[in-house]
Amino acid sequence: MKSRILAGLPILLIAGLLSGGCGRFLGDDDPEPTDRCAELLKEPTQDSKPTGVTVLLADGSASAFARPDADKRSDWGAELAGRLPTDGGGLVAIGVFGGAVEWKTQVVTPAKSRDAQRTELDFTDMRKCLTTNLSDAMKAVPSLPQSDILRALAEGAEYVRKWSGPKSLYLATDGLSNTGCADLRAASIGDTSEIPQIVSGCAAEIPKLDDSYTVTLLGVGNAAPGWSDIKTPQRTWIAALWKALCDASKAKCQTPDTAKPKTSDLSGVKPAADNDVTMPAIKVVTDGPTVVTVPASLLFDVDKFTLAPGRSQDVLQEIFKNLAGLHPKRIEVAGHTDSTGTPEHNRDLSRKRAETVAGELRAQNFPNVTTNGYASDRPACTPEYKEGKPDRIAMACNRRVEIIAYT
Repeated sequence: MKSRILAGLPILLIAGLLSGGCGRFLGDDDPEPTDRCAELLKEPTQDSKPTGVTVLLADGSASAFARPDADKRSDWGAELAGRLPTDGGGLVAIGVFGGAVEWKTQVVTPAKSRDAQRTELDFTDMRKCLTTNLSDAMKAVPSLPQSDILRALAEGAEYVRKWSGPKSLYLATDGLSNTGCADLRAASIGDTSEIPQIVSGCAAEIPKLDDSYTVTLLGVGNAAPGWSDIKTPQRTWIAALWKALCDASKAKCQTPDTAKPKTSDLSGVKPAADNDVTMPAIKVVTDGPTVVTVPASLLFDVDKFTLAPGRSQDVLQEIFKNLAGLHPKRIEVAGHTDSTGTPEHNRDLSRKRAETVAGELRAQNFPNVTTNGYASDRPACTPEYKEGKPDRIAMACNRRVEIIAYT
């Protein structure tokens, strides 16, 4: 009767797995309970020879938690559970990360037995044990706040480097690093010409891997509710950045998965305060003359004054819409840069960017449009240097075009 019940067990579903425990499983009818997880999952030793390695890392930083109550978070457990191995004899490592990885589980899974039915039972229970471990890991928050995804990739790869054979690394994350070389708070999100510059700037922090590593990022471009709204073009850009950073490691890098994860209830678990990676967006201030501030990255590629194809057109339409209802009598378009580069170059670039936007306004029949190029003379965010080091976030804030409408 016991074997008939076991034969009818369905393939494990995530919802059922998360409620499981590491004690006796369905089908056990021994008089004394047995710890199936301890029986199946063994600590690796120097003599272990896993057939493959699976690393499951979840971003535990604050942007995975809904704001303001933080009772819900991105369900990284469900995302990663679908990547658990279906066969045995491998090594599985589970961790959460913020500014660094904290490891929760490292086990070797059972190998196949000569009994096919026994093997099926072992593998079913193995996945149940691992999913419970994964669920437990998701209840923790990293002790080191913020989010350094590139460091998590490097630490995950290094953690299993000593093992031979294929290594699969899965990182469940929104992709919003806010520390380290890939700090997106200072990035011109949407400007594809900046991606090679970020990759080049991160060269010293990108791990040196090979094609024995396969890397997949899950949930990229999807912060939890309450954080900055990420539009599709920005999500596409974030995914392209992480693909480029991963490719630079020489691993086999899958195209990041940008599907939005579900949320799970996680009351009582509070993340540390963290910094939002704000998406570039138009800001309108109506105190006095209306000022429409446009981040330069929405209109131009790095160091360019011609409109970036694609993304700039939607931005222009939003600008026209903001101005149309004002019926302005006069408009000034002011270009601003950061202090990088020579004053002469910056003044020329800021003036030409202002003239480009002014030309678009004139084409829409807005009257009396004038231009000015202020270079870095009128910063919106200061200081640009702190203790002699450049503040990239302040610099990104200062690269902008302002449209001042007088009514």
